[in-house]
Amino acid sequence: MARNLAPDRHHNRRLMPYNLDLIPLGAAIILITGAVSSLAVPRHAFWPPPDMTGWQSRLFRLLFRIMVAGLLVTSLWHLWQQGWAISPGRGIAAGLLLISGFAIAFFATGRLGWDAAFGAKQGLKTDGLFAYSRNPIYLATWFGLVGWGLLVPDPVVIAILAVWGGLYVVAVFLEERWLAETYGADFAAYRKVTPRFL
Repeated sequence: MARNLAPDRHHNRRLMPYNLDLIPLGAAIILITGAVSSLAVPRHAFWPPPDMTGWQSRLFRLLFRIMVAGLLVTSLWHLWQQGWAISPGRGIAAGLLLISGFAIAFFATGRLGWDAAFGAKQGLKTDGLFAYSRNPIYLATWFGLVGWGLLVPDPVVIAILAVWGGLYVVAVFLEERWLAETYGADFAAYRKVTPRFL
């Protein structure tokens, strides 16, 4: 009697070969550990990096790229293995959150400047979306992450998304401290008139 070796698309989570989905999760955990360390012990300046050419900046960019690229591969693997296992309404809501969240985040990052988004000192941005929120990139990304999680409800994907979201919570406080030190009175005035989120 022949056995059916095809994966059960709706009940079993089939692991990626060699557990490769743990690589982006590991990168995310290292990122948030470095960020929390920087928050708790300011002299451990992992984020924002003290120097754009230093090891902290290079390591942060490398780990962030591994996390995002690995998350994308893991998500595609899950969708390939499990199929489209969500309702059409959930798919539409997830797609709207994912696309609009990341579109706004990319737009705001472009307006801020990609190097500034990774810690370069390029001046305090207070116009455009930054006139309504001090953190429009993080805020929009959180909406995108929720959409991604609704679209790909895989445990490892959800774990990576949760760590990424947590990293951005810690980053808000790290960047506020850095902006206060770097831009002083200008940041204090901006902080008084512009909310942290909305």
